[in-house]
Amino acid sequence: MNTIQPPNMARLLLLDNQRVTLNETLHHLLAHHAGRALDLCTTRLTLEGWALVREGLQQVGNLRLLLHPETLTTIEDESLENMHHSSGNECSKAPQEEQLTQIEALIAFLHQEHVEVRLAEHTHLHARCFLFYADQDSACIAPQTAIVGSSDLTRAGLLINAELNIMHSAHLTHEDISLKRLRGLLEREERTLLLQCSQEQRLLAARLPTLLLLEHLTTWFAHHWEHATDGKHRLITHMQAHKAQYYDAPIKQHGQTGGAPEEAQSPHENHGTVPLSDIPREETWAEHDYMQHQRD
Repeated sequence: MNTIQPPNMARLLLLDNQRVTLNETLHHLLAHHAGRALDLCTTRLTLEGWALVREGLQQVGNLRLLLHPETLTTIEDESLENMHHSSGNECSKAPQEEQLTQIEALIAFLHQEHVEVRLAEHTHLHARCFLFYADQDSACIAPQTAIVGSSDLTRAGLLINAELNIMHSAHLTHEDISLKRLRGLLEREERTLLLQCSQEQRLLAARLPTLLLLEHLTTWFAHHWEHATDGKHRLITHMQAHKAQYYDAPIKQHGQTGGAPEEAQSPHENHGTVPLSDIPREETWAEHDYMQHQRD
């Protein structure tokens, strides 16, 4: 089994976005996690935060995403809100298209069968964690690495805020538990007792507390997952409604009949990517204001 260690940070188990960012650590872990299961719990998810780890998340096996219900109303971050209130000049067009690309990519990602989403509506969820499993299915084996802390899946939480996240790994090295590192942490009698053990025995003993913790985290996540409600369709519907704002077109509601306008098509539909320029739409407010300014 391959072990996963953060790049050049075997001793940095505290991720505070000061010495090392959570984003940097997640990038490394996800790069070595293709095809394996991941459980993710967060109280806030934004487009910018998801975009930072998008490439890595697209490679994982089963993904269980446990969210606070308010995520449905806070997924549009501040930069997106400011974009809606911009003056509508030509320089704002590129950021708008970038946000639209992120929305469409997230919708396509959520539509995949191996991605599950649930909302913790029966409790006030205030937890954040990443549980990395060694197999494709999280039900088969306990996680091998976990990150628990204060960071939400937002740009600020991954890069900017002074956070406090702890990484727990079942894959320790002899360097991690060297007697030199433990000096000052143990009494002389305890160090003497350790010296009587082989390196392999010391390594096994050091792993046991982490293995017990990882088991508890698995149980905790499974409990909240079982009592949460399916939120995948609701999250997709919310993102589709937000996407329609960029096309200035209303969303066709589920089960709606008659001559209601059709929903703007996502890039994953028909198994192809539709260039933004090829999608029929009405003139947006930004284009209208820009053309009016040109005529004046």
